[in-house]
Amino acid sequence: MPVNQPELSPPLPVPGFRVGTASCGVKSAELKGKRQDLTLIVSDVDCHAAGVFTRNRFRAACVRQGEQTLASHAEKVRAIVANAGNANAGLGEMETIWGKQLIESGAAAAGVDAACVLSASTGVIGTPFPIDRIQANMFEAADSLTADNWQAAANAIRTTDTFAKWSSAQIEIDGNSYTLTGIAKGSGMIHPNMATMLGFVATDAPISAAALQPMLKRVANRSFNCISVDGDTSTNDTLYVLSSGIGLGHAPLSDSALFEQALTELCIELAQQIVRDGEGVSKFVTIEVSGAATEEDARTVGRAVAVSPLVKTAFAGSDANWGRILSAVGNSGVAIDTNAITLSADDLLMFEKGNLHPDYKDEEGMAIFSNDEFTISLDLGMGDASATVWTGDLTHEYIVINAEYRT
Repeated sequence: MPVNQPELSPPLPVPGFRVGTASCGVKSAELKGKRQDLTLIVSDVDCHAAGVFTRNRFRAACVRQGEQTLASHAEKVRAIVANAGNANAGLGEMETIWGKQLIESGAAAAGVDAACVLSASTGVIGTPFPIDRIQANMFEAADSLTADNWQAAANAIRTTDTFAKWSSAQIEIDGNSYTLTGIAKGSGMIHPNMATMLGFVATDAPISAAALQPMLKRVANRSFNCISVDGDTSTNDTLYVLSSGIGLGHAPLSDSALFEQALTELCIELAQQIVRDGEGVSKFVTIEVSGAATEEDARTVGRAVAVSPLVKTAFAGSDANWGRILSAVGNSGVAIDTNAITLSADDLLMFEKGNLHPDYKDEEGMAIFSNDEFTISLDLGMGDASATVWTGDLTHEYIVINAEYRT
């Protein structure tokens, strides 16, 4: 069960975009008609687009093809086609052929040039890709294209997710109102860089492709690259942002800082939803690292704590084992002064400047760790930089889910 699943307001339509879904039986032919597993996001105008991808060296065809499309058509993207249930990865030469066929099928259904279509796949790795079933049902997705179909799309990209994930925002810039809507999937194999996730964000704010790409990297570093469920990064991880604004005739934003802030907040919300829905997760833990020499140092320390099996199992057992947390900090690879570190859980001071705090009582720590949400704060005493990472615990249920994933 997810940890405090948020009550989400309906996702907002984004000017210039239509969304459709279909049921293909991607994972298994028996699932045809039982769940939607194909998503088509179509822009009515040329979009400016940006993407960030997995750093796993065993990258799926959709990742490689997406990078090529952004390199040649980042100012002319017209659609995204995505499937759930099969990753089309680990399949040698055939995955490239099937990936191309997926793009061509989506382009034909959307009525756009295949060179301007991005794709994404998620699901089981190493299983032959059911391109015939997808092609046979692609026009079902096209027939359902509407401006307000984002919630259906959020459901259609799920794999082991227990709930659909989306977020919307509206911002005022230069006297105009703009909309951002994003959907994401992810539950297991979640760890930077990035996580086992798909994320698609659409906006009508007029952002140039040249500005959008570096912006998205910064945003990802503060959101999707700050979550960890189990320490594994997959072959297909993809985050795309599409802007229809310039194609709709808007002048480029005079100041993109407000837009970047809104995009960051939206992506943080999506990233936190992924952690809350982590496979087997029963606790949502925020790790705040301050006093670092650099932001990257702070993020690295936070990740080290977030991914430690010893720390995560302590979370699961409501064991306030501060020694495991400090050990993870020491294993992070970041230069630290052990006599400068201060550690707190929520507002309980546990360890201060290299020493166990004299007033700390273990039963008070255990009480905090028994909550389904709490915050670990680490002050490294090395500088002024900070970062926040979100994680969960590691339970027996995680083993059950992944032991039975293909069955």
